[in-house]
Amino acid sequence: MQHEVLQLVPMTKSIQEQVNQKFNTHIHLNGLPDTDILNKIEAVITNGVIGAPTDFLNSLPNLKLITVHGVGYDNVDTQLAKQRNIKLSIAAGAPTVDVADMALALLLNVARQINLRDQFIRDGRWEHERCPYQGTSISNKKVGIMGMGPIGRAIAQRISAFDNEVSYTARHQHTDVQWNFVPSLLDLAKQSDIFIVAASGGDNSRKAVNKEIIEAIGERGFLINIGRGVTIDEEALIGCLQQKKIAGAGLDVFANEPHVPQCLKELPNVVMAPHSAGATFETSKATATKVLQSLEVFFAGKALPDEVKL
Repeated sequence: MQHEVLQLVPMTKSIQEQVNQKFNTHIHLNGLPDTDILNKIEAVITNGVIGAPTDFLNSLPNLKLITVHGVGYDNVDTQLAKQRNIKLSIAAGAPTVDVADMALALLLNVARQINLRDQFIRDGRWEHERCPYQGTSISNKKVGIMGMGPIGRAIAQRISAFDNEVSYTARHQHTDVQWNFVPSLLDLAKQSDIFIVAASGGDNSRKAVNKEIIEAIGERGFLINIGRGVTIDEEALIGCLQQKKIAGAGLDVFANEPHVPQCLKELPNVVMAPHSAGATFETSKATATKVLQSLEVFFAGKALPDEVKL
């Protein structure tokens, strides 16, 4: 008998075919199946945005495994999962390279005003006037990175190639990296021309990047966030951007996804992406492969390779 799996997110075609062959897969990308099906579900494939909140878990009485198509699990009720002995796995390491690349893409875009210049041409203005935009170089700068996990390290490696001086802050100093450790988030912001948030979410980091931190980056500085939206005080960020207390921001994540404040959308010094830093063919395939492996290993009674210990 095949195990019952509820899938809430799309996966790469080749991996999807394997999942469908090996499991009784119920794919519901919009909404949930009937109660009769929910009662049978043993594993769920979700992502960081959808998660597995309390009400959802309560609708799955036979659930044994939550496997995340990604690395974020902020919206999973981990306490309830622990109480019910539901295992949790993530696709550790799968999106690292592409998320780091997106951090630089957002930075280059907002600093060099690529979107504005593109629109300038599309509007036909170049034929009648001189381009009014003057960007900012991202080379020979001081860069501060909040978070020195795999993604933070990948960003540091990439941004160093622009002849930048890189420093970071984290819960503790990492002795296996060459970049300068700054214990204070405020001190890091004060010394940074470019400030990149690559920290994981959670209550400990909620609104850690507040008004004081944002203002410390300075009117010529840029803020990039590919970590978690809740890490930044979004209202404070909007105010600082409107008042030009910082030069601009590149954001892949937001406080209340998928809802983005209208005033943030209207700011010309902001470049945004819909929480899609890892949305490449390569990352999608690697992530789906991890999900498939988690399902196979778990139902074979073996230890999960990417288990989150609850």
